[in-house]
This record gives sequence, C-alpha cells and structure tokens, in this order.
Amino acid sequence: MVIARRVGLWAFTVGLCASLTMTVLAQDSRGGRLSDHTQLVSTNPFGLILLPWYNAEYEHRAAENLSVIVSGSRLDFGGGEAFSGVNTGLRYYPNGRLFRGFYLGPRIGLFWVSQEDWMLQEEGVMYEDGFRSLGVGLEFGYAWLLGDSRHLSVSIGGGATRLLDGGAIPIVRLVNMGWAF
Repeated sequence: MVIARRVGLWAFTVGLCASLTMTVLAQDSRGGRLSDHTQLVSTNPFGLILLPWYNAEYEHRAAENLSVIVSGSRLDFGGGEAFSGVNTGLRYYPNGRLFRGFYLGPRIGLFWVSQEDWMLQEEGVMYEDGFRSLGVGLEFGYAWLLGDSRHLSVSIGGGATRLLDGGAIPIVRLVNMGWAF
C-alpha cells in the first residue's frame, strides 16, 4: 500500500513537471528570437579536483526569463558508498536576461545512497542497502556570462530539497563553469 502510494505520487509529480515544462516551452511572448543563447551546459571543475564529486547540468531557454534545467550529480565516499541525484526544474531570471543575474526556481529529483544512509542516521533510521527517495526543493543563485561573445558561464548558488521520506538535502553550487550557445 505504501509503495503503491509512493509510486503514484512520484508518477503524478513527474507528470506535472513534464506538463508544466511542455507548456512553458510552447510559450514565446515576443513571437521571435528571445536572445542569442538558448542552451547552457556546465559543471563544477573544483568538485572533481577537490573531492570525488561529479556534476553536470543542462539548461534550456523556455522563455525570455525562464529556463528548464536537468542535472545530475554523484559524490563518492569510498568503500562503495556514494550519494547520487538526478534533478529537473525551472529557473526564473527576474531581470529578464536568461543565463545572467539572479535566478530562483523549484526543483524535483530522485536521490539515492548506496550502502548506508549516512544522512538519516541522526534521526535513528538506517537502511542497510541504501535508499531511494523523491525530493522537491528550491534553489537560488547568481550567474554571469563573460567574454566578448558572452559564451563563458560562471554561476554560484544554493538551496534545499525536502525528501518525501522526511530528510532534507542542501543544494550547494560552489562554482559551476560552462558554455552558453
């Protein structure tokens, strides 16, 4: 019963996000080209250098000041233990300039920990084979497009995600670097 309810909630949430994404992608308030860049790919090179932390993100213009994002990350702890996540979400740029300036938006993702769940041990809950959970959150940050052609992207940010199992995960965006095209 609990598994069926979680699967139903997960399917509803994914369907809702997909329908909202398609609605947003279909809208263009000016009826023409909104900006030079419509896509951006980025990663955190310092996470790879300093920690075994891998992440990648793809951002696609949905409107003049709104983008759809898809991201994935993995943090290895060694000994077969790792934390992984796959997210999708929206980013709203209130200044009206996509990929530049302050942004905020909702996220939804699937998170899993292999081996022990080190984050929920404080609450007295431990899973021997790891766990998987759906999470919903909010992120905010600031982004710059640098250079004469404004292709080089640098961004910072943060936020939090609430897992449906009750835990919370911080969103840390130390420095992501990427390319807008």
